Amino acid sequence: MLKLCVPQSFPPLVTEDAAAPGYDVELASAIAEKMGLRLQVNRLPSIGRDFNPRNWSLTRAQCDLVGGGVADSVQSQSFLQTIPTQARTGWIGISANGMLPEAGSSVAVLPGTSGLNRVALSTWLRSQNLRAVLVRSAAELSQALESGTAQAAITERFLVSGIDLDENAFQPFWLDAPGFGSVPMALGLWKGDQTLKRAVDSALSELEQSGFSERLRDSYGVDTALSS
Repeated sequence: MLKLCVPQSFPPLVTEDAAAPGYDVELASAIAEKMGLRLQVNRLPSIGRDFNPRNWSLTRAQCDLVGGGVADSVQSQSFLQTIPTQARTGWIGISANGMLPEAGSSVAVLPGTSGLNRVALSTWLRSQNLRAVLVRSAAELSQALESGTAQAAITERFLVSGIDLDENAFQPFWLDAPGFGSVPMALGLWKGDQTLKRAVDSALSELEQSGFSERLRDSYGVDTALSS
């Protein structure tokens, strides 16, 4: 058995839809099959409570792999070994015209839990003379945009799909600024589990060569393209 720990929901990496359980879940299932193992998915509410994996209260008894929001970042690597999955995240802007507003405008900011640099974002917004308004949920972000309280919004890429907005009225776009490129996501493994890491690396290589991984990325829209 291969045990995968994920949050309760983090679309499109982890969903509550049995027919389409999420990119990380399906990828881990294919890895387990290549290894001749059965996948056990453990949904843990502690995952993603904040952007530091050290605060997720994970144990080796619960997890062989960790998915559903692990950025391939220095912070994550201080706690886990990481294996990139080719999914990518980053800061996404949302506005009526697909651009950031003029100086002096308000921008609603909903931070994600994937380890993106919040301090750098705040500093950059101030340098652009844009006023950051912190919101606590997708519903608050949506309300800020639709009411005009904020002229634009910025959030983590994988939170966009959970925001209820009129697609004809608002457009998502990658935040195009120095230092804010897309960030690779990963599966996390415990440090020292080299035998498991080699086996997962080998399975992923086979899945990539067969075209399975590319088809899965296209299915869930997790590469750098912003799917509608």
